[in-house]
Amino acid sequence: MMYNQTFNLDQVAFATEGIKDAQQTMSALKSANKELKGMMKTVNISDIDSMQDEMLDMMDISTEIQESLGRSYNVPDDIDEEELLGGMLDALEADMGAEIESDAVPSYLQPDRESDLDSELNLPAAPTGNAAAVLNRVNPQVYLSITY
Repeated sequence: MMYNQTFNLDQVAFATEGIKDAQQTMSALKSANKELKGMMKTVNISDIDSMQDEMLDMMDISTEIQESLGRSYNVPDDIDEEELLGGMLDALEADMGAEIESDAVPSYLQPDRESDLDSELNLPAAPTGNAAAVLNRVNPQVYLSITY
């Protein structure tokens, strides 16, 4: 019996919470409805339709401009683009086939050849020997005036 009474009290508490939540939801819906009505007074559907029509017209004009700028001059009308594209693809395939058949390595995949930079630059040989011997040959007065 005690279990049933506790269950009934829990059910009443749950129902009370549900009604409070429903009241809060209704209050929020009323305020949202009021806010939406105020905002809808500032929006005119005919203005939106006319703006959309203007945008569509501008897009059409833009497309016409692009088509006009993309015109080709001195190109015969009887050229088939598909045929032209097919010919270019055939030429590419032939080039690739020649590379594959000859087992040749393309130049961009070949290792870099290191050239003899010394011969290209014509630089003198680096000095060898003791640096102190070089300093002994230098006039001390000149050396001191250079370093200080």
